[in-house]
Amino acid sequence: MGLFSTKSIDEQNYFIAYSNGLFFERLKLVSFMLIFTYPGFLYANLFLLNKVTVQAYRWVLASIHLTGFLLSIIFLLLYYFYKRAPKGFIIHTYTVLFLFIGATASINSQLLNGNIYAYIIILLGVSIIFPIQPGKLLIYFCSNHIYFLIGLFFMDLDQFALITKMINSTGAAVISYLIAFMFYNLRKRDFINKSKLSKNAESFRRLFHMNPYPLILTNLQNDEILLINHQAMDYYQLHDQEMTKIDGKFLFANPFEKQNILNMLEEHQSIKNYEMEYKVGSDFKKWAMLSLELVEYLDQTCILIGVTDITSLKKKEEELFKHATFDTLTGVMNRRSGMVLLEEKIRGPYSQEFTVCYIDINGLKTVNDNFGHSVGDDLINTSCDIIKRNIDSKDVLFRLGGDEFIIVFFGKNKEEVEEIWEKIKRDFHSFNLTGQKPFDLSASHGLSYYKPGILTTVDEILEAADQTMYEEKIVGRGND
Repeated sequence: MGLFSTKSIDEQNYFIAYSNGLFFERLKLVSFMLIFTYPGFLYANLFLLNKVTVQAYRWVLASIHLTGFLLSIIFLLLYYFYKRAPKGFIIHTYTVLFLFIGATASINSQLLNGNIYAYIIILLGVSIIFPIQPGKLLIYFCSNHIYFLIGLFFMDLDQFALITKMINSTGAAVISYLIAFMFYNLRKRDFINKSKLSKNAESFRRLFHMNPYPLILTNLQNDEILLINHQAMDYYQLHDQEMTKIDGKFLFANPFEKQNILNMLEEHQSIKNYEMEYKVGSDFKKWAMLSLELVEYLDQTCILIGVTDITSLKKKEEELFKHATFDTLTGVMNRRSGMVLLEEKIRGPYSQEFTVCYIDINGLKTVNDNFGHSVGDDLINTSCDIIKRNIDSKDVLFRLGGDEFIIVFFGKNKEEVEEIWEKIKRDFHSFNLTGQKPFDLSASHGLSYYKPGILTTVDEILEAADQTMYEEKIVGRGND
């Protein structure tokens, strides 16, 4: 209970200090206005009202104008040259004096024109312009209004006019006080809400920077970065840049991806596990998993982005994919991937014509027996490298197993395929002439063809190519 009371007292004190500062700033403007308009009042007193026969009216009016001018001068001197002046005392003194001047001006008007405009204007001005505690303001209004009513009683001899003015002035005083009361409470409520918002924002910032993971708070509509912690600065390598020059454009690869993110957030309010790839330099990549959520921060809708570095996980995925897709010895596609590719070309929606070349590398068993399996692996790798050099990028080479390879040619007829095979054989022969390895390269090949619409299977296509390869091996053409 004591804690809450202390917090309430602190908020009240902060608001009073805020109101006093606001009062001083507004009183400064009023003071300048009175100083600048005083020459006009002086001219009116000396020349425009010089024919007024009631001299007491003129002197009292001139004294009121001069008093307002001097009070303004005194306040401005205090404002600019005496910073430690007691604000509370000055505020309440000036409020009482302004009310007194307004009441006196209207009482003085009874000598000439009988209006009470000055008093009503001052009442409304004080209630609207100056933020004063309602309790104290009520005392000032009541005391001043009693003085005003007494002054009217002695100055206005017309009973009906007196009653009318008393009723109107009292109504104006009540309305003015209600206006001041409402404005003060609205101002206080707004101050407390802003104070709470500021405290919440400070707590949010503290927790934000304490978070061990990269965090970014941004307004993606204008790419403004509102908050970014050190972990995010490290992850995105932003330490060399000035904070004022950092915007949210680095978060997404292109504006279309950013717009897609905004559309998803508008629909779902949050996005979990959104994967992003970032290029760091020319040959290095990072992967991040983003969690995005719409949050309110300092009266604006922002996007809180949590970043998780998944680079190591992605690298492991790539390695697993590579092992699952490519042959570890030669680096070309493995049997499973090659068979899937052929199945797609036969059964898939984009079926197309192709030629299969079945290749059997000769002499692998002999090399393994005479020189060991490492030299046998070198035989396979060397043969594979020469084959790869002679096929197009759109053609596919995969290892069927052991010393057997498959080339899938797209968009080539039989003569073109045979011409490529002859180039491979010539490269084998050229390599053998160098004598740089303890083995010679040679291979047998067989072809089979597929056209869309033919009812067949991958196994049947490979079997047909294998059969022609076997026939070539028998007649000895693969040893040329």
